[in-house]
Amino acid sequence: MIALLAVISIPFVFPTWWMATSSLKPMSEILRKVPTLWPENPTFDAYGEVFRLQPFAQQYWNSLYIAVLVTVGTLLLAAMAGYAFARIRFPGANALFLVVLIGLLVPSEVTIVPLFRLVNSMGLIDTHWPLIVIPIFGAPAVLGIFIMRQFFLGLPVELEEAGRMDGLGRWGSSGGSRSPWRGPRSPRSRSSRS
Repeated sequence: MIALLAVISIPFVFPTWWMATSSLKPMSEILRKVPTLWPENPTFDAYGEVFRLQPFAQQYWNSLYIAVLVTVGTLLLAAMAGYAFARIRFPGANALFLVVLIGLLVPSEVTIVPLFRLVNSMGLIDTHWPLIVIPIFGAPAVLGIFIMRQFFLGLPVELEEAGRMDGLGRWGSSGGSRSPWRGPRSPRSRSSRS
């Protein structure tokens, strides 16, 4: 059975093998009439050439910092909005939450042209700002808001009330550094608080 699976996996594994070994071959060896499965003289020159021809290091950095900013921004916004929808009573809260949830029903393809026109009118074309701001305040954040609201609804109100009695405001009792549901504390942090 294992031999059969090994034979069946060859068409799927071979292209990856070929790509990885070809990256270590010079171009003359790749274009030979009789291909080799293993490089005769492995060299990493192709990797240096790629970074010389394209600014991959800058592109990796851009991807990293944009992903971090979007993740942190979405978590903060979703946590604050989810807490507000779950715990703060204000007129029209349910209607507003329904409007937010309707954002899940709008396909992203429908918003591409209006978002482009908006970004273009603001002069933000060829900048990173649309890549950061639109995911934080756009449709991807709607699911985060919904999940955070459900999370806060599942927490006992008594925990928040206990935090308020300890002198915490809304920010502290909703998820600040001393909130009771942040997870277990180490013995050292317990003794330092008392």
